[in-house]
Amino acid sequence: MIASGEADSLSQLTDYAVDRDVVALADSAAVLLTTVTIPSGSARQLENVLPFLLEDDVAQDVDQVHVTLLSKTVEQAQVAVVEKVIMQRWLDELAEAGLVIRRLIPDCLCLPLNEDAYSAATLNDRWLVRVDETNGGAAETLWLPVWLRSLHDQSDADEPMKPVVSYSDLPEDAADNWHSEPTELVMLLLAQGAMQSRYNLLLGRYKPHNQLYKHLKPWRSVAIAAGLLLSVLGAEKVGAIYQMEAQAEQYRAQSEAKVRALLPQNQRIPTTSYMRKLLESEVGRLSGAGAGSGVMIWLADLGPLLDGAKDIQLDAVRFDFDRGELRLNARGKDFGDFEKLRETLSTKYSTELGQLSRDQQSVTGAFVLRKEP
Repeated sequence: MIASGEADSLSQLTDYAVDRDVVALADSAAVLLTTVTIPSGSARQLENVLPFLLEDDVAQDVDQVHVTLLSKTVEQAQVAVVEKVIMQRWLDELAEAGLVIRRLIPDCLCLPLNEDAYSAATLNDRWLVRVDETNGGAAETLWLPVWLRSLHDQSDADEPMKPVVSYSDLPEDAADNWHSEPTELVMLLLAQGAMQSRYNLLLGRYKPHNQLYKHLKPWRSVAIAAGLLLSVLGAEKVGAIYQMEAQAEQYRAQSEAKVRALLPQNQRIPTTSYMRKLLESEVGRLSGAGAGSGVMIWLADLGPLLDGAKDIQLDAVRFDFDRGELRLNARGKDFGDFEKLRETLSTKYSTELGQLSRDQQSVTGAFVLRKEP
């Protein structure tokens, strides 16, 4: 961290980063911190299943977001979600400045953790708020009271408002539950929190390559105070988030239409939470009793095998838990397509190909898959 706490451009920080671990702070306005329920039988495939559990929480296609698992219990997982284009832009800007970062942490999670209060501080004309161990965000001053009120209503509306510990000067309209513990430099406070944080968004495709440190200084503890922290440039403005919320409403309507088509017995869907419960119930039913036998596990293993069969289209999928088999009704251009797919599926399953029939436009048939004993 430089003496002023701020820099006009990333290139000004290049010399400071030489022979040091570089930690970057991700703007929480572009990061969604949320909690999802883990379906029964999905523990082993959690990383593959996580993006699909977030379809109701993000406006984008799940293939367009990067999901980081922050922590989990038996039933719930706490995650951080960032658009892949934003992640790549951040990393490209850092690379152009010659900066190689080892960790990327949401800035709100670098605030001190208060067990019985929210933590808050201003940075770049926005308020950062840490709600708990893995939850927080950023908001403009105008929207801060609304956000804090919604957090209170979601927890327990009958209880008094939770205290807010501010490490910056109190806002002009601060309520009685605000308490001031101002720090001289917010970036220094975040730097100290980042050095103690165990979170890192650089996982999966963004995980940095292992490198041997050139120097291990005996006074490394002193270097913590001089460690380089970067507030990522080009943070998304809150206005863009509201636009995304409007898009999310549109996608919610599309999701309801798909749920009604998949579950025709449930035509009335009054709320998003009701729709989520319907899907969770259906996922639980399809997941089966065993962690390795549910249909989601079958589909996770089946996906890579179907990627090579571009000319085959699945019309229906039926899972029989009692018999331990998966039936695929498929449509293709010719008989050869089915034989090729049968050979591919046979590398992992005991595969039966039923009788094929041809109409004027396509060939139809069914596969029955069983796991090898």
